Amino acid sequence: MKVHSRRTLPWMFLLFLVDPGSFQDLVSEGFIGQSVLLPCTSSRSSAVDVFWRDKDDKVLLDIKNDKPDLSFQDPKFKGRVSSFPEEYQKGNFSIIMGKLELRDNGTYECTILTGTGPEKITIMLSVKERNSASCGSTRTNVLLLFVFSALSLMFYV
Repeated sequence: MKVHSRRTLPWMFLLFLVDPGSFQDLVSEGFIGQSVLLPCTSSRSSAVDVFWRDKDDKVLLDIKNDKPDLSFQDPKFKGRVSSFPEEYQKGNFSIIMGKLELRDNGTYECTILTGTGPEKITIMLSVKERNSASCGSTRTNVLLLFVFSALSLMFYV
């Protein structure tokens, strides 16, 4: 009885080459006019470059040599995206997107390039209208998400 065919061996080899920890999928929720935290953290301490892109490959933010680079930022994100430069050395490349609009719904990707290869974090952002039944402040929610991201880094490293 033949267990492995010649066709399956190359695929099995490729499975061992892909680091399952290098790709993450997350979900974030925000409300029109408010801000939302889009988390992006890495266990690797020596990030070379970080690229934030939306579903249409438009630039939200580039981080090069531990400095935010806004020179290619898409106009629709100007004045709406901020980051935490003091956290870059700790592997935290999360951003806050403000003044949310319905058109911000969709997928965002944070790609971290290191000497050992890329890490990709995909965030599905859902922007909703705030109704009177919603509770809690968005500022508090963003702060809580940031705290949880920082805590996860402490336990992950």
